[in-house]
Amino acid sequence: MDSSNNRKAAIKKLRSLIISPKGEVEKFRAKIEDTFSSVFLPNNVECSRRDYGGVMCDMLIPEMYTSGKVMIYIHGGSFVGGSSASYRSFAATLANASNCRVLVPDFRLPPAYSFPSGIEDLQSVFRSFFIQEEIECSLKNKKSDLNLTVAADSSGASLAFGVLQELPEKSFSRISTILLFSPWLDFSPDSYVFNRHAKDEVLNAEELRRAIEFYTYESNYSNPQISPLKMERDFISKFPPVYIQCGSRELFLEQTKAFEDMLERCGVECTLDVVDDMMFMFQLADEYLKESHLAVNRIGEYLSQKSESESERKERELILKRNNVMD
Repeated sequence: MDSSNNRKAAIKKLRSLIISPKGEVEKFRAKIEDTFSSVFLPNNVECSRRDYGGVMCDMLIPEMYTSGKVMIYIHGGSFVGGSSASYRSFAATLANASNCRVLVPDFRLPPAYSFPSGIEDLQSVFRSFFIQEEIECSLKNKKSDLNLTVAADSSGASLAFGVLQELPEKSFSRISTILLFSPWLDFSPDSYVFNRHAKDEVLNAEELRRAIEFYTYESNYSNPQISPLKMERDFISKFPPVYIQCGSRELFLEQTKAFEDMLERCGVECTLDVVDDMMFMFQLADEYLKESHLAVNRIGEYLSQKSESESERKERELILKRNNVMD
């Protein structure tokens, strides 16, 4: 398949993440599952189901991981779709690339469970996760070595920042990195993405309007718990380093750059990785786009540099050498 056909196939696959203006919710959800779910996980990553605060989650565990490194991944899917199953393969790829365990919660979805149901579920996950981590450290009589990344994509970014705004300061301070893929950050009426002519190769304004209508009512669109670009500067200034990855040809790029500027004005370290000629959520089409593999590898390198101590680096190199694995 030539590059042109690969791009068309990638776009067709990624269109499955977007609910159409007249599409039925159940059919949309089924299409996401059919398109992205996989029986086999890459890189010998193991998956187990775990209960955190009454919310079932995937825990993806790579062959090699640093004990304290964990990522909580909040999936997208136009608010109304997506699940741990449909994101399992991508989460496994992230787990392997970054040498950390990845937790993917199955939070409740609209329209049956609109805002703030998903945020409430995620609050329960975070609360239970921190409690379990404290209990484990207490039982082993050791100091916590937790290095937590909170990751999200597209509509999941709204939920991620919604729950972060509700976290106790003690819990929030334990987050080491925020990782975002093609984040949807502004739902307010004046957002350019609601211009009826706004579109890119994968999505358009009409589809975005339908997605947010399922999630919450129009007078709530500018709520900081809905639109992260409306968050208070005092809160933003507390953020750990933020890494954002997106394509140069996606509709959310302007919002992303505005968010980068806001973070920098608040004194927050931000790395914006804009991949040339790529579309919305291109990372999920890795069978068609070589850029997907390279992009995920950069994230793995970034997270390793942020979290790995000198002793951990030496230990990892020793393990790789012992097993004849090239780093």
